[in-house]
Amino acid sequence: MKTIILAGGKSSRMGENKALMKIGDKRVIDRIIEEFIPISEEVFLIANEQFYQIEHSVMVLEDTEAYKSQGPLAGILTGLTAAKQGPCLVVACDMPFASADLAKQLVQTLIDKKLDAVVPIVGRQIHPLFSAYDARILTYVHETLKEGKKAVKSLLDRINVEYIEVMDSLDLWNMNTKEDYIEAKKRIEGNELH
Repeated sequence: MKTIILAGGKSSRMGENKALMKIGDKRVIDRIIEEFIPISEEVFLIANEQFYQIEHSVMVLEDTEAYKSQGPLAGILTGLTAAKQGPCLVVACDMPFASADLAKQLVQTLIDKKLDAVVPIVGRQIHPLFSAYDARILTYVHETLKEGKKAVKSLLDRINVEYIEVMDSLDLWNMNTKEDYIEAKKRIEGNELH
């Protein structure tokens, strides 16, 4: 599988770039990269106009001009285009607890059932930004964006998706506010002290 990390957002609610915020001695982006490099053939970091000094073997890409700053769906398009084929994991850059174990489960389901996408669900909330997609859906992503639809849900409505109920929602927890960041620091730094 290939991993596509979406890090091109504006982080407007947080007020600063979430991916570059530090928890313990590591930036959130580095935590995510280190979690997924061991299980990925390639890792693509989609980052629009943001400067990331990445020490790992990661390919940093920008969205095409046509879809610059068009949100996560444009980032998925960029990532799937680079991946060309096969199963891909998409993960947002603000998920400090995203786990390789859940990723492997999603990707395996995608492969075994020959699906277009496998999306985890907690309660009634879907998590399309920590999901497995097959790169063959690229045409559908193009079509969705061309129609002016930016929501990932608009893409999911036109492809063959399986939604999987996930019990441990910490895997899918994302930081949107300063309060979330403080909570993430408490959880991670608390564990690292033990």
